[in-house]
Amino acid sequence: MSETDVQKRKSELIRGLRQLEIYHTSDGRKLEDCSLYTLEWTNIDVRYGLANERMENL
Repeated sequence: MSETDVQKRKSELIRGLRQLEIYHTSDGRKLEDCSLYTLEWTNIDVRYGLANERMENL
């Protein structure tokens, strides 16, 4: 991945997490300060948690 691709993906992840009202990682870091790896895992973790909540409410 080029640097431009990395920055684009980071922006997409940050935008998506903000739409879910997530502004920090689980360890308290601001999304803007995180690596692509951390943002990807934060996104997975948040979406997995949301899916579990929905399944519990069925």
